[in-house]
Amino acid sequence: MSEWYMNEGKDNDVVLSTKACIVRNIKGYNFMPRLDDKECKSLLETIDKVIDKNKYTGGCAADFDKQTVLRLTRLQILGRESNQMATPERKAFYYNDDVSLSIAVGSGEHLTVKAMAAGHDISVYKQAEKEVLDLESKLDIAFSESYGFLTSHVRLAGTGLKILYTVSLPAISKTEGGIAALTQRVSQYEWAIYPFAERGEIADSDVYIISSVNTLGVTEDEVLKRGEMLIADVIKAERALREEIATSKKDQSEDIYGRSYGTLKYAGMISRSEALQALGWLRLYHEYDDSGDIKVSCNTINKLTMDILWEPDAPSKKSSQSAASQKYRAQGIKKILKGDD
Repeated sequence: MSEWYMNEGKDNDVVLSTKACIVRNIKGYNFMPRLDDKECKSLLETIDKVIDKNKYTGGCAADFDKQTVLRLTRLQILGRESNQMATPERKAFYYNDDVSLSIAVGSGEHLTVKAMAAGHDISVYKQAEKEVLDLESKLDIAFSESYGFLTSHVRLAGTGLKILYTVSLPAISKTEGGIAALTQRVSQYEWAIYPFAERGEIADSDVYIISSVNTLGVTEDEVLKRGEMLIADVIKAERALREEIATSKKDQSEDIYGRSYGTLKYAGMISRSEALQALGWLRLYHEYDDSGDIKVSCNTINKLTMDILWEPDAPSKKSSQSAASQKYRAQGIKKILKGDD
């Protein structure tokens, strides 16, 4: 079975992925920061007993080999820096065949259920909710009639729900004041937008996360409704600016588009930053290229973008930018682009 982010999602010219995360805690156990090792072991064993092993693979993170850690990082179960693998004996991760559904134990809260899909696909909420309801039927969940589901972080109490859209916004990013105006617009929906990476090698990419914020005093339906209205606005604004740039600066845009493709296809070495900048230009001008000379699908652009964004970080900045690392990355990009020829 192909892995989830390789599918061709709706509105994938702008939206790379949609994710729903729902957290829950179990009665009778302290929140994770106050859980001692003995209690943590008991928690992991309690939850492991109710996991459907016919549907999910995985278990205690301490048992994962290096290849599994790298795969789960690339498929967005673990953080890009694999920081969720700190104290692995206190954590467990379970995931389905294409890793679109996962259950994390001990990663922030007792339980985190995550559903992910390529492109714009809010059905991930229903998928995550179904898994949560199944777990709730088997476990004694911490719940308050006044506050809703109880969590160690106030920002998650109530619904325990977060919706996240990962978006690529090359046109808005290249428009003076574009991101500032979008940030203001997003805040009107009581959501948030922030760069995919705040610092480091890929901090200057045009990829952003648009995330729900409120969990207290709102219903799940309200969160979903606002999110869908907001993402529709973002898609419309980004497409309009792409058209404006592509038509008003056609010669320049076409030239950079061709150069970007050439860099990706023929470079012997390439940094993550350079690759993401080139992919941003491919995405911006893709729909306006009428030459027929460049054969690359939007799905391929997305796959390359996701691969580079979620490339596990090297032990140091120096090694991540080494000639060997850049050569290996360039070879991988060439291989994928060759499949579109």
